[in-house]
Amino acid sequence: MKIMTKAVIACLMAFTMLASCKKDEDKKPNNTSRTLRYEVSGNFTGTIYTSYTNSSGGTNANEVITLPWIKEITFSNNITAAVIGFVGTGGTAGQKVTLVIKRGGTQVGAPLEIVAEATGSFSKAPGAIVF
Repeated sequence: MKIMTKAVIACLMAFTMLASCKKDEDKKPNNTSRTLRYEVSGNFTGTIYTSYTNSSGGTNANEVITLPWIKEITFSNNITAAVIGFVGTGGTAGQKVTLVIKRGGTQVGAPLEIVAEATGSFSKAPGAIVF
């Protein structure tokens, strides 16, 4: 199960990187902060795994133990973009997870609401944040 979960997270991250290479000026906050804050909340009762760009540009994969979950990262100057992805399993259909991304304290875009499918699972990644 762990190998499959890691494979799903790796595929999700690769897809996000490829699909999000174009710089979208409308979604970039008007500041130069290199600090991102991920705020995850919701009523999902299953297991959630997240994979995200770490401060030095590598990738960390973790199990989200409880909701709400908050992760704040200040990125090195050589990092050009950051991504995050989520995989949830073992929940109930219709349960929700909401992701809010803040850059320098300012919310980036609208909150992302993720709803568990009929199988009680989900897999989702918002676009990359470009520095």
